[in-house]
Amino acid sequence: MDGAFRDPGIGALERAVYRGSIGDEEAGQGTLEIEPVDGGYEQRIEAVVSGHARYAMRSGFTVRQGSLLCEDYSLDTFSGDVRIAREEGAFRDVQTLQWGGEIQSYPRSVTPLLSCATALRGLDFARGEKRQFAVWLANTAYWPVDLHVEKRERVSVPAGEFEAWRIRVRPSFREVAGALDRVVQAFLPPFVIHFEADSPHRFLRFSFPTGPFPWNPRGRIEAVSFE
Repeated sequence: MDGAFRDPGIGALERAVYRGSIGDEEAGQGTLEIEPVDGGYEQRIEAVVSGHARYAMRSGFTVRQGSLLCEDYSLDTFSGDVRIAREEGAFRDVQTLQWGGEIQSYPRSVTPLLSCATALRGLDFARGEKRQFAVWLANTAYWPVDLHVEKRERVSVPAGEFEAWRIRVRPSFREVAGALDRVVQAFLPPFVIHFEADSPHRFLRFSFPTGPFPWNPRGRIEAVSFE
């Protein structure tokens, strides 16, 4: 597992609106805020899916010697006005049960999925760059994810046209079995993220499969506006 991401250098409060779709159907909308705070950043997400399911997320990051570290995370899920679930995680200066039954610290790169909108802005954006980081799943479980910076290209989203870096990500199964990893790589549709080419590399779009088969519609989250 590779080390921590670098500090992307976000200098002021950012607020963006995103919309989600599955195939050709709009599925929801949400806001993403990233605010510099003493020693790091705070990320906040508010989202509504299908006009009913509502999500409220917060994640804290610290910057240590130029490295960006996800400190903690919380996500509340609501059905209408009723909170039906809450998940929380704390990742630094702790040890817990990990794969193999050992008590260990989290990898320095560990990041919840929704926090990747900030963490991945700390990549070394360069064509061909490859690395592996840990995506936190639930409780104390995380999974390695491979990342490949494929190329720089111009993309169009509702917020406008941007020069962007195209990044492909996929779950890694190399630690389980090399043959299984090759099978998954061959058949799993790609996850593709675009970040703005100019620093501090705002998150523009995430395209992802909604199922394991080629005929499953793709999901998409894309920027509608930046403030």
